[in-house]
Amino acid sequence: MSVRPWFPALALAAIACGGAQNQPAKDDDGPFVNRAGFKPTSFTVEVHGEGRPIIFIPGLGCPGDVFDDIVDHLGDRYESHVLTLAGFAGVPAIRPPLAAKVRHEIIRYIRSNKLEAPIIVGHSMGGFIAYWLAVTAPDAIGGIVVIDAGPGLEGDSEDARLLRNTWAQAGDDELPIQIRNVFTSMTRHPKRIEPYLADIARSDRQAIGDAIYELVKTDVSDQVDTISVPSLIVLADGGLQNRYKKQVADIPGHQVVVIPKTGHFVWLDDLDGFDRALDKFLAKRSE
Repeated sequence: MSVRPWFPALALAAIACGGAQNQPAKDDDGPFVNRAGFKPTSFTVEVHGEGRPIIFIPGLGCPGDVFDDIVDHLGDRYESHVLTLAGFAGVPAIRPPLAAKVRHEIIRYIRSNKLEAPIIVGHSMGGFIAYWLAVTAPDAIGGIVVIDAGPGLEGDSEDARLLRNTWAQAGDDELPIQIRNVFTSMTRHPKRIEPYLADIARSDRQAIGDAIYELVKTDVSDQVDTISVPSLIVLADGGLQNRYKKQVADIPGHQVVVIPKTGHFVWLDDLDGFDRALDKFLAKRSE
C-alpha cells in the first residue's frame, strides 16, 4: 500500500476495504441566514493580493502557510484567501464534525465577503472539502483545483473508530514523532516539509482523530457526476493515482494532471510543475 495517501499514511494503512456509511446533507444556508459581518469558527483566514479570489484549504493538521510558495507565485494577480482549519496548527479546536462545518462556513464566508466565483484549491482533506463544495454549492464557486485527493475513502465504522483512537490517544512525546514520520513520508524531498512540522505538531490530537473519523464516514463519490464547475485534479506520481482517476471519471469536463516524481505534497516536490498546471487552469477561467 502506498505511503502517500491524501491523509496521513499511518491512518490509511489501517483502513480495510469497505464503503463509507453516510451521505452528506445539502447546504442549508438559506435566505434568512444573517451573513453580515460573518466570522467563521471552523477556520482562520489570511488574505494576500487582489483580483479574482482563490480560497486555499490545507490538509489534515497543516497550517495555511504550507501554501506560501503557491501564493507567492500568484502574487497580486489574484486575491488569495488562505485557511487554517480549527484544531490544526495551533488554531483552537471546535466540536466535530469539522469538514462539514468548514464546508458550510466557506459558503457563508464567500457570500458575506461578496466573493465572485472564487476558485477553491484544496489539498488532501481540503481537496475532499473542495469536491463537497462543488457537489452542494456550485452556484457559490467558480471552479475547483484538487491536489492529490479523492471524493471518498474506503472503510467501515470500526475502521473509523480505530483511526480516530490512533491519533486521539497519542501521548505528548509520541505525537511529534508520529507527525514527523507520517508527514515526511508523503514527500519525495522531506526537507521541504520540515519548516511546517512544528506547526503541524501543535494540532489538537482529538481534532485530528475526529477529522479522520469524519472523512472515513463521509462520501460524495456517487455525486461527482453532478459537478458543474470547472475541475482540475492534480495528482502525485504514485499508486493512488489510478484510484483517484476512477473516482473522478464521471465529473463532466474534468482535467487530470499527474506531476511526475512527486509525493502527496505535490507542490513541495515540484513547485514549477504545479504552478504551470494551476496557471493554465486559471488562464482558461479568465478567458
